[in-house]
Amino acid sequence: MRKTRLLRYVTLSLLLAIAIVLNYLESFIPSIGIPGVKLGLANIVILICLYKYKVYEALTVDLLRVVLANLLKGTFLSIAFYMSLSGAALSFLVMFLFMHINKLKPLVISVIGATFHAIGQIIVALIILQTSGILLYLPFVMLASIITGILNGIVCERIMNIKINQDFKNE
Repeated sequence: MRKTRLLRYVTLSLLLAIAIVLNYLESFIPSIGIPGVKLGLANIVILICLYKYKVYEALTVDLLRVVLANLLKGTFLSIAFYMSLSGAALSFLVMFLFMHINKLKPLVISVIGATFHAIGQIIVALIILQTSGILLYLPFVMLASIITGILNGIVCERIMNIKINQDFKNE
């Protein structure tokens, strides 16, 4: 295996580990006023992967993050897992499409991803609970998604603007 490919896999593995740790640590932060709403810090890592790596690599990191974080929290194959998976899958798909069709900046893509993550979760809640009453929750979740999407987008843009000395390029 070439050194650059190995370095790529190591970097993706580190990004996955960071996303899992952020996801896990976030479970200890109380909800921000709306039950079940979290900051979505792991999505910063997913955004970086979408911009810096191939789509299948970013998708792999995203799906592995959902599976491994839920295994770690003891919620694998629970309702929480399916809600997390549906939110992650829908937001990833929409972020990818908007990113490549419209060439939007990470801040905008982050807001789009956060809102579609919430929509994916609401869809699963509608299916599981079989009540349209859950739709009353949607405006509050969307507002929280826009706010957290903006915050995560700002952090993502700042991280992506950091210039790292890449001495390994010349090796």
